[in-house]
Amino acid sequence: MTVTSGSVTARRNTSGGRHRVVVLGAGFGGIGAAKQLRKSDVDVVLVDGHDYHTFQPLLYQLATGLLEQAAVGHSIRDLFHEQDNVRIHQDRVTEIDLEAREVRFSELEPERYDYLVLALGAEVNYFGVDGAAEHAFPLYTLADAVRLKDHVVARWEAADREPQLVADGALNVVVVGGGPTGVETAGAMAELYRGVFREDFPDVAPEQARIVLVEASPEIFAMFKPDIRSYTEQALSKRGVEVMTGEVVESVAPEKVMLKSGTVLSAHTLVWGAGLQGNALVRSLGLELERGNRIGVDGELRITSHPEVFAVGDIAAITDPKTDQVLPQLGSVALQSGEHAGETIARTVEGKETKPFKYRDKGTMATIGRGAAVVQMLGGRTMKGKAAQMAWGTVHLALLPTNEDRAKAVVDWAGAGLTHQRSGRIRVET
Repeated sequence: MTVTSGSVTARRNTSGGRHRVVVLGAGFGGIGAAKQLRKSDVDVVLVDGHDYHTFQPLLYQLATGLLEQAAVGHSIRDLFHEQDNVRIHQDRVTEIDLEAREVRFSELEPERYDYLVLALGAEVNYFGVDGAAEHAFPLYTLADAVRLKDHVVARWEAADREPQLVADGALNVVVVGGGPTGVETAGAMAELYRGVFREDFPDVAPEQARIVLVEASPEIFAMFKPDIRSYTEQALSKRGVEVMTGEVVESVAPEKVMLKSGTVLSAHTLVWGAGLQGNALVRSLGLELERGNRIGVDGELRITSHPEVFAVGDIAAITDPKTDQVLPQLGSVALQSGEHAGETIARTVEGKETKPFKYRDKGTMATIGRGAAVVQMLGGRTMKGKAAQMAWGTVHLALLPTNEDRAKAVVDWAGAGLTHQRSGRIRVET
């Protein structure tokens, strides 16, 4: 991939007619940007490597059978049936020429643009841990979640056939990362083990399986207040999750996890929730990148040297002017930044004044299990337990792209809450 850079006038029209907006990536940011242009006099081209939008905050629920695949992945084309100025293509981006204002793809013809929205998302950061890329199970894509779900079910099936595998760590799970992804995954996995699998595999005692959450810093949930951290540790412990803080993973093998302290954990499953970095494509842009390979942007989410190019979501380092901190890689940040980029392009095309991006913080939240969740709102107010779980559910339902997806999630959540059943835990081999 070769990407060049240069300075050109921001409002040039490449075709002499309607402005052309190319949006790369159909995550929260890309979808938000494209939808915001629905009434604008522009042509929008949305390109993603898949033909579906992934609701990433709920991937751990797909991985543990709580939700089915259709509730977490949704057809991109279905989202734009009523937006005539959008064309959807599935392909892989190979090259971006910033000077020529052109994007090149694996199979599509090159696309020229007047405005470009970079919403390519991030990729897993293994921090150079030996063996992690080969043997760990990340949770960032739909394929990641399906792969983890199938692997866990396969391990239980194997232990049911050969009980001696349990002592070898076949059922043990190590989750790396004490942030929301790690905590939510560990809690959901523990409930899957102690609930559904207890009945599915009556000859395999779930008490023999260990679920260990490993965090490098002294405490889990560093972004939360002490009372939230304490509550979370107690909720995890109640569900049988062992929390190991101040421990760093040194290397990963198919059936073992080695820590720098010398501790060796026997486990056939390592879930990696320890960090993300910007999509690899950004390294070829010729730009000075921020921490985690993220693109620095101005107050309107533009790349300063190329004001016709916007970076949104996980790929962008967006500084909140109220806190002077870079915003976290969350779905709400991606959606709002994408919507802002789309609105800014629409206003620019119409010759209207644009506004800086302002993030509307709805709080930081995570669910640990049935009746156990935590919320920390802007200003410091906290919620725990069932009330927090209701708030978490309300926010996540609002983020889902369609009413059909919301209905599916409500049905699955209600069913799991009443019966402990997880209909999405089946494994389909092809």
